[in-house]
Amino acid sequence: MSYFGINLKKIRVVKKLNQTQFADLFALTRSAVGAYEEGRAEAKIDKIIEIADYFNLSLDALLRKKLSVNEILHYNTNKVLLPQSISSVPIVFVEQKKLRQYIKNIKDDFVIKNFPKICIPDIDESYRAFEFKERHHFLNGEIIICSRYDHKHRKGDWFLLVGKNGIEIAEKISLKKKFFEIWRIENILVRNVLKVRNSMILSNIQNKLDVLLEKQK
Repeated sequence: MSYFGINLKKIRVVKKLNQTQFADLFALTRSAVGAYEEGRAEAKIDKIIEIADYFNLSLDALLRKKLSVNEILHYNTNKVLLPQSISSVPIVFVEQKKLRQYIKNIKDDFVIKNFPKICIPDIDESYRAFEFKERHHFLNGEIIICSRYDHKHRKGDWFLLVGKNGIEIAEKISLKKKFFEIWRIENILVRNVLKVRNSMILSNIQNKLDVLLEKQK
């Protein structure tokens, strides 16, 4: 027995979406969503995969078990790297696999606010988290926590720039390029402890070289 229709309705209700809003997220009609929920029609497998991926659910969970409210609300718990507390605030989390979708809908607040969330303490909801993946980059695979750029520069600022081809990290904002969004990097959640250790070793080596060069002056 498939629980797809039951789970679809439960997800929609928990996420506070009406059938039309849910349909718009996945290029469906409202009547199609109603038919799926009532078991009068079966969705195509590619559409089921798209829905499962959007809400970070496994196909097995979506199809073969009745999802609990907790499972729906915490579909991204494996991505939450800090423990949730009273002061934690859920912010939009843009995973690498959803980056193209984010850029495509960057001006649609309704779509963006329904992206996965990650809980971070001591910030507000205007912040945004991006998964950054770039080969040969030290920050590859890390989560970048950003605040909205307010056009004020602070010493040591770094920026996350969202353009039509993806995201990039820069120390300066190039006036020659056009970006959809500019974010100020506030924190970096590093997943790989070994990577941090290696970075500290490299930093210590560089500090020692700086001292030696200073003595030679």
